[in-house]
Amino acid sequence: MARPRSTELDSRIIQAASEEFHSSGYGAMSLSSIATRAGVRPGAVYTRFRDKPEVLAAVLDYISTLRQERMKDLPGRGPYEDLVYAVNEVQQSVSWEHAFTIPALAIMGTDEAREVRGLIREDMTRNRHMGLLRPAIENAIAHGVLGDHVSVSYASAMIMGSYFTFKLGVDAEHWPSDMPERILRTLGAKPEKAGRTHQA
Repeated sequence: MARPRSTELDSRIIQAASEEFHSSGYGAMSLSSIATRAGVRPGAVYTRFRDKPEVLAAVLDYISTLRQERMKDLPGRGPYEDLVYAVNEVQQSVSWEHAFTIPALAIMGTDEAREVRGLIREDMTRNRHMGLLRPAIENAIAHGVLGDHVSVSYASAMIMGSYFTFKLGVDAEHWPSDMPERILRTLGAKPEKAGRTHQA
């Protein structure tokens, strides 16, 4: 009778796979290198994963769990204030290495990116609004903070795209402190409209 698998060892290998992916890249990563990083025999990895796409799927699930742990609730201070808060949370998440590397791989256009594009698209769809962003945008549109010509998908894509583009050229520590407000101004956000609505 086969012995049950160790959940502790499973977690150790997946964490090592995540670290290997982010330090070496998908192309250089191998099941053997994951075993070395985890400090286990290669057989322990090969019994859990058939190939690298299976490893990446496990890494994406692991990162998704970490994202959920980082998420917070909207403060409920008003539609504009909540929108700024949600965009700032996106900023914190994008400045986090794990959140940036996966989409970066998706836009590389390399053979390794094409090999796992379906997995990456699924992950980005599942997490594209970063938890807080979608309801904050919906509420802002409903209260006139954003014009009704702005859709949730368009606004979220513009916000995420702005951050990922900025990240390519400027280290997060040098981003302006009012960057969420600047991005929202490009979408035509009206904080004064929020003030009148909130007081009503």
